[in-house]
Amino acid sequence: MSLVAIAEKDFQEAVRSRGMLILVALFSLLVAIFAYVVRPTGQGEQFATEALLSFAVGPFLVTTLVPLVGVVVGYNAVSGERESGSLKLLLSLPHSRADVVFGKVIGRGGALALAVLAGFLLPGLVLFALAQTGALATFNVGAFLGYTVFAAVLGIVFVAITVGCSAAATTQRRALIGGVAIFVLFVVLWGFVTGQLLDAASGLIDPLPVSQRQVRVFLRVANPISGVELLSSAFLGEQLFSGETVNRQISAVSMLVFWTIAPPLAGLWKFDGDDL
Repeated sequence: MSLVAIAEKDFQEAVRSRGMLILVALFSLLVAIFAYVVRPTGQGEQFATEALLSFAVGPFLVTTLVPLVGVVVGYNAVSGERESGSLKLLLSLPHSRADVVFGKVIGRGGALALAVLAGFLLPGLVLFALAQTGALATFNVGAFLGYTVFAAVLGIVFVAITVGCSAAATTQRRALIGGVAIFVLFVVLWGFVTGQLLDAASGLIDPLPVSQRQVRVFLRVANPISGVELLSSAFLGEQLFSGETVNRQISAVSMLVFWTIAPPLAGLWKFDGDDL
């Protein structure tokens, strides 16, 4: 019950915060404008919905803004309360440090998921209105809602990673630096860094029963952004957990689970050893 109490507290505080409301409004407005400007006008339901989400809204907005919002939501989850002194009060109640870390992951992750759903509401209404007026070929509500779920999952993963950083950091500044570094790594540098590592370790990979291409593919889907892109594209193409990419999809799901659990556990391990 302690974990649930902390999750409820953080969820309510995050949802009611002015910053969250501003982020939801900004995200919703940007997605709505982008959806209107680049709307496809060709015939066919698959093109009208899939092309808009896969090639327009997703790469330019979802895979950049959602992770950034996840960093903003999570970086001060533990470190902020540690600096303010409220963490000592929280731990004086019947809450363990594990309750604090994972309660904040659940609470803030749930708040961000709700924010993503709300952020897609206005674009959904815009697209629905365009479909009704004939400006858009058709609008597949199921595909749009499903894509929204994948966007929310991406946000939850980044909240979990950043809360792990927050638990390990002793100050909000260090937690923010860690969160921004992770954002830059996954959004900008992942391909370059993994490529360099793969080239450096090529001699070690050759004796193994896997090819460099297989390792390269795995490293690509190990990035939570690439993993969500792969899964959402398969969903929009009606090939979720089927077709030629099924093994990559399973690897992507496994890595999303890993990034949701491992960073908070690592942060908790560091947090448990700290003297408040």
